[in-house]
Amino acid sequence: MAAPAAADPAIVNISVKTKGSTVTISAALIDGFTEDILEAIDSGIPMTFTYTIELREISSFWVDSLIETHVVSNTVQYDSLKKVYRISFSRKNGQTKVVTHDINRLRELMLNLRDVPIASMKKLEPDQRYYVRVKADLETDRFWFPFNYIFFFVPFNDVKTVWAESSPLAWQPNRERAAGPIIRKTPKKKSGNPKVLNHVIRTFN
Repeated sequence: MAAPAAADPAIVNISVKTKGSTVTISAALIDGFTEDILEAIDSGIPMTFTYTIELREISSFWVDSLIETHVVSNTVQYDSLKKVYRISFSRKNGQTKVVTHDINRLRELMLNLRDVPIASMKKLEPDQRYYVRVKADLETDRFWFPFNYIFFFVPFNDVKTVWAESSPLAWQPNRERAAGPIIRKTPKKKSGNPKVLNHVIRTFN
């Protein structure tokens, strides 16, 4: 009996909110760590999960407009001398680093985006509809000796996901509190006026 095929990696749990005057996104990559990938990491091969994030405005008549795009990455390399995973996070506002011994912590850090800034609220027009989409790619350092000689045969070198989209979003400044705008979900637009949720950037599910 043939072994079941491995599930394709995918982006899930996309959530969008505000942090001060900035729109942020959180998301998760599932089925991104196979046994082959973990074995390669433990062998010392640097691995990078690159996430491409786009904020788009929905158009009823033309192609959706690209408002902002960001490419962020989570990179890991195993330090065999100290038996630790060295993880670096590259973001638009700089780079941070974390060291951990825990494989579960490694998975959590590499496969999740947490409150990544993607745009200023000034980029959003009141009552226009937007959405965020995300995709991920796994990259290896092809030129890292001696693995540059064997990468042609490495099956996980082309791991990538399709685009995953958030629910549509809209900003209603007339519903703000003094504390400022917030992101939140609402139902899809139906016939007549949809019910308004207060103090939100709305999400149409």
